[in-house]
Amino acid sequence: MTAPTEQTQPVSEQVTPLTDNRAEMTIETADQVLEITGEQRFWTKAQRAAMATIGLKDAPMAEQVAFFHICKSTGLDPFRREIYYIPRKRKVFGQDEIYYTAQTGIDGFRHIGQRSGRFIRRIGPFWTGPETDPAWWIQGEDGINRRRWVEVWLAPGLPAAAMCRIEHYSIAGDPTVSQAVALFSEFAVTKDEWVRGERTGQKVLSGLWPTMGVHMIGKVAEAQAWRVAFPREFVNIYEHAEMEQADAAQTNQVREDSAQRRKAARAQAQPGTVIPGTVVTASTRTAPEESTGQGTPVTGAEAGEPTAGPEDEPPTADELRRELHAYASVMGSTVDKITHRWREATGTSLDEVTGGQLAVLLAELRPYVLAALGSHPEAAEHVEAGGLLIRLDPDTTVWGREDARQG
Repeated sequence: MTAPTEQTQPVSEQVTPLTDNRAEMTIETADQVLEITGEQRFWTKAQRAAMATIGLKDAPMAEQVAFFHICKSTGLDPFRREIYYIPRKRKVFGQDEIYYTAQTGIDGFRHIGQRSGRFIRRIGPFWTGPETDPAWWIQGEDGINRRRWVEVWLAPGLPAAAMCRIEHYSIAGDPTVSQAVALFSEFAVTKDEWVRGERTGQKVLSGLWPTMGVHMIGKVAEAQAWRVAFPREFVNIYEHAEMEQADAAQTNQVREDSAQRRKAARAQAQPGTVIPGTVVTASTRTAPEESTGQGTPVTGAEAGEPTAGPEDEPPTADELRRELHAYASVMGSTVDKITHRWREATGTSLDEVTGGQLAVLLAELRPYVLAALGSHPEAAEHVEAGGLLIRLDPDTTVWGREDARQG
């Protein structure tokens, strides 16, 4: 073997430090990130593409401009779920009109207030009891009765009101205190009470208010105190608890409209026709031909409009869980798959989810379900109006069968 006459020296390569590699990996263009930068004047392409994840896919351009201004002025990031822009419906001259409301949690209020540079400290919230209970009144040395407020609510039942104060500097630079009081009766969300499928005419607390009413009314009082202290910073921005009644009223309106459509459909139905959403009970029977001359269904009322039934009752948490399984069947998937991103974003497992959280989750999935129900218009209309698939058919798997979707 002949030895090489000249040994080739290895070429030394310059090793790039890890810190330099990090700089190379940094995304520097605003079009590639969701962060709202200081020099931005409008949403970037990536941000507009992500609008669908926060419910603003179909928002008009004017509303997108308004929401961008709110996010820039408050410093809250919508893509981190720090602030929301919620569409709602209202009647204007008998026509439905969409309007948008900026909403944030109580932490968002605190962030905006502290960012103003004029905040000193927050005092409260405090709670008090009923007006007629003498235990919640104290007579001062001057002989005047004054309401007693407590820092921690340990009394039985729920409070009558909450109060909060914000110490801050005025625009002139003088220290001042702003105070707000929120009455429980004005903000607590209620629903119709049902007993054995019948409305009792009474109202009961709904959502988180029966179990966390103290916390909820305290948040409302604090949010209002922030708004009194900094009106310019909080104009047209609301805490979630402040808007729950508006959401409940809209849900009830959708439910009533759906019920009216079902009643109208029942009245026009031919004999033997099954109307989606109708609950067939033993009280519904077919009249003999000799008594009416027709084979038309006769209800227990025998005349007039059908009364509201259990299908119009607000859904329970168990029903919402079953509805989630029906949604998964419609989408040809499983509950674990369709809730994967939601569970990662919220850090909530399906075993711990509340009825209110289930309602929000179902609302986010509803557009996909409506698209999948395109070949079954009756069911799609029922879901779009706020109805439950399980009230059309309690079998949560039926909507995954092709023959069922084809009617």
